Amino acid sequence: MKVIRTLNQAARKITRDSVLAIGIFDGFHRGHQKIIQFVLKEARKTGQRAGALTFYPHPESSINHRPLLHIQTLKQRLQSLESAGLDYSLIFSLEKEIFSWSGEEFARKILAEELRVSQVVVGENFHFGYRRQSSASDLKIFGQKFGFKVKILKRVIHQGQPVSSSLIRRLLQAGQIEQANALLGHPYEICGRVIRGRQIGRQLGFPTANLKTENEILPTGVFLAMTRKGEKLWPGLLNIGFRPTFNERTMTVENLLLDFKGSLYGQILSILLLKKLRRERRFKSIEALKQQIAEDVKQAKKYFEKQRYY
Repeated sequence: MKVIRTLNQAARKITRDSVLAIGIFDGFHRGHQKIIQFVLKEARKTGQRAGALTFYPHPESSINHRPLLHIQTLKQRLQSLESAGLDYSLIFSLEKEIFSWSGEEFARKILAEELRVSQVVVGENFHFGYRRQSSASDLKIFGQKFGFKVKILKRVIHQGQPVSSSLIRRLLQAGQIEQANALLGHPYEICGRVIRGRQIGRQLGFPTANLKTENEILPTGVFLAMTRKGEKLWPGLLNIGFRPTFNERTMTVENLLLDFKGSLYGQILSILLLKKLRRERRFKSIEALKQQIAEDVKQAKKYFEKQRYY
């Protein structure tokens, strides 16, 4: 997949007469997947390129200066779009000049004149332009005016809930991993490099891999998780928190792989959160903590045996 970061003549050769999805695509949830699948279907019918225009940082942060935690890093988002089969992704950064553009100006200057796409695909709740005053219906009108087709897709409803990134963020921050994963259509993923920690887990008899991550949503607690490195997967436990038994003040992300032997220092890992096992809490003694970790491992093995990971 070609990643485009600047609008120039070379980029226009890729985007011209293509089918383009527009959205944030943070989390790449079921709604995003529906849009991208439609784009790919439309593009393949006529031999056109299929692409996505995504915004980074999030417009809520850059325009409205509202603190907003991303579900994915930009790298993860691009990996999701590439895995879906797109030919290109355009990363659009909203600069000050563009903040004041109306939706019609954006449609004319960017979609019609710069990108020269043949069709644009958006969700029904899509808004754009100055203060997000233009809607998906407005985009359809602008498309007729400036020479590109517009397809508006209905929002995905899953198990009675409308799928949205904002709802998924709230669920993840609350530690409701299974509910969030159901809306995502895939496990929530934390990526990072294994670094040296204080080796407390090793001293307790349960060596862990400490992860340095750029992911912004880190729900605290103990989770059942799968660790991925390349094509390999390992079941295990993930602890996110402040290790209250040891009076830590810095948040740590500690990964305990079941039945793993070897060193992972310096390696890049992806941790797929499956289910919250329990909250993080302070124990009266080190021995009590060790007993709880042993119980956590026992429950994890029982869970993964049922899932046939063993």
